[in-house]
Amino acid sequence: MKIHIRIPSLPGRALLCAGLIFNAAYAAEIIGAGSSAAAPLYKAWAEEWGHAAGSTLNYAPVGSGAGIKAIEAGKGEFGASDVSLSKEELEKFGLVNFPVAISGVVPVVNLPSVPQGELKLTGPVLAEILGGTITQWNAPQIVALNHGMSLPDLPIVIVGRADGSGTTYVISNYLGKVSEEWAKHFGNNLKIQWPASAQLATGTSGMLKAVAAQPGAIGYAEWGQAEAAHLHIARVANQHGNYPAPDAASFKAALENSSWSTTGDFEEMLTDTAGLNAWPITGGTFIIMARHVTDIKRATMALSFFSYGFAKGDATAARQGWIPLPERTQVRVLREMSRLVDSQGLPLNWKMAY
Repeated sequence: MKIHIRIPSLPGRALLCAGLIFNAAYAAEIIGAGSSAAAPLYKAWAEEWGHAAGSTLNYAPVGSGAGIKAIEAGKGEFGASDVSLSKEELEKFGLVNFPVAISGVVPVVNLPSVPQGELKLTGPVLAEILGGTITQWNAPQIVALNHGMSLPDLPIVIVGRADGSGTTYVISNYLGKVSEEWAKHFGNNLKIQWPASAQLATGTSGMLKAVAAQPGAIGYAEWGQAEAAHLHIARVANQHGNYPAPDAASFKAALENSSWSTTGDFEEMLTDTAGLNAWPITGGTFIIMARHVTDIKRATMALSFFSYGFAKGDATAARQGWIPLPERTQVRVLREMSRLVDSQGLPLNWKMAY
């Protein structure tokens, strides 16, 4: 089985590169584009599923913004984003979206003198750091949170995403909840206007490389990829003043205190939830598909692929740093998947036995 992962070399060409993969030569493949954070999860699932299904996934991790634009333009079988589209946008473009897994966004830092996982930040202090207000790692606001720690006298180097990113959306949503100044000056979006001093990177891999290359740097990434890159991760205080480790347990704690678990509604952001041990910057990753299908074979293959992930892919997701959806959410997801119809308005049938 082959898996094509294509990454654009220039930020401005993200959508163009996404478009280039939609080629008739790959008619036997499922084609998708979007979230770079979730790309390892889709690749791992595809490697397992492809052996049984005899099918191939062609996925371009060009960022959530480019993935959304591609599927809105009718390119490929699915787009992937780390944020749910609004009902208005889904209706406007005739789309359906549903989550497939949950993970956390974590601050990543290049501070060799600071032990892994020991740096503590509150949400407001993180907002001041990424907003360019706090400029030194030994600033009093950071020292006060890290008693006894020897913080370096280094300037803070902000690394932000240049491309439209669901990871940016999740962290900016969180920062806007805990900091009025952040909400006022930066807002909440897939792409924000970073301070003039910030370095900009494209994609999750670009973010991780930029932080690793610059002492004093701070950025943000999906937890599993940050762990795989062996970068230092800062802990962030939740509503209760606790500093949970970012892991499956703290992501589940965020889920348990949300409508995802209680009613199956996945439109709610999972940032700053009330769980005692909840990681405060938790989010899902979503699949976006056209509701009215033109290529039935490839659309049903895509549905089969994602239903495989729900049915058989939990252990694989865990190895990639993602956790499965709550049961109530999975029931809602299956309803959303069943809304896809052919040209006659009839529901599609896809394989769910593996």
